[in-house]
Amino acid sequence: MVQPFRAGKVFSSSRDKPKEISHSVLAKAANGGYRLTNADKGTSDFGDAYVLRFFALKDLPKDMFVFEAVSDDKCKPGNICHPMTAASDRYYGLVRLTGTGAEVASYDCDKSSAAAKLPGVKVEDYGICTFGSRASLETALRAQAGQPWKVSLAYRYE
Repeated sequence: MVQPFRAGKVFSSSRDKPKEISHSVLAKAANGGYRLTNADKGTSDFGDAYVLRFFALKDLPKDMFVFEAVSDDKCKPGNICHPMTAASDRYYGLVRLTGTGAEVASYDCDKSSAAAKLPGVKVEDYGICTFGSRASLETALRAQAGQPWKVSLAYRYE
């Protein structure tokens, strides 16, 4: 596990809706990971968080890392809580450093994608892949790293 980012306030925008800006706080955790918490007061997502971990993977460029994200939403009055557990879904993708923050490329896994054809990969609803082993995940991420970079989210420090 690596800690390639500094803690601080960040804002993000997506490829699909670049004018919609979200504000968050990135905090380093004692275990070597991070916590990214939504800081948009007055929104339904305020206080929701992801626990993030970053890993260097052999054969990736030096400024590119694998990320693991796990939702760890805070409990809100009248809502069901979804705190992080060992059985929580984990999301993987690639992130690369930029001069002002980071760019995220989430895995595109429709049935016709190159990743869907790899051994140990199962395509589920909404273009989500599940991997039968860590080896199949790493193979898919290396394959993704070799494709043209498609930014799904960009994070910048405030």
